Amino acid sequence: MRLITLSQCVPPRPPAAVALGTFDGVHLGHQALLNATAEAARKKGLLPCAFTFDVPPASVLGHQPCRVLTDIETKAALMGRCGIDTVISSPFDDGVASHTAEAFFHGLLLGTLNARHIVIGFHYHFGRFAQGDAQLMERFCREAGVGLTVVPPVCLEDGQLVSSSAIRAYLAENNRQRAEEMLNRPLTPREEALLGGRYDE
Repeated sequence: MRLITLSQCVPPRPPAAVALGTFDGVHLGHQALLNATAEAARKKGLLPCAFTFDVPPASVLGHQPCRVLTDIETKAALMGRCGIDTVISSPFDDGVASHTAEAFFHGLLLGTLNARHIVIGFHYHFGRFAQGDAQLMERFCREAGVGLTVVPPVCLEDGQLVSSSAIRAYLAENNRQRAEEMLNRPLTPREEALLGGRYDE
């Protein structure tokens, strides 16, 4: 697995299957998405990649306070376990946030990353003010002749949706078992520091 920055993605790039998301924690829902990316890449002869931001966008845009579960190096290593060859990381700042959905799709995904198949979660949003959603991505991909997989919600046996925010809440409640169930792995030291609302950042 290779971890590179967006600035290191100099065209021409090999045709790729690209997973999109923040992937904080690389939990069960993320793992389903990454596994789908690796499978699409295998079937189509593409490079399995993931494009992510260094921090959750909500923590920059001020929508909600957000403690990051996994640093980018740990996140990339966990993605590699799901069959991802290359993780491309980009800072999330006001400049990135101002990109339109169309510019994000045509300029970044098709132009810079050479995406030939895209994989997103059911609630994925992109572009300025998060105006792009799965429906718009489907239209863009159809018009460009690019494959698309939209991964449905992943829930625990009791029906609870697996999410990074739910994991943060369980850590704050000191509920290690439930958090690890959603992560499908033991806590990292960084996540341990969030147990019981303890923060080391």
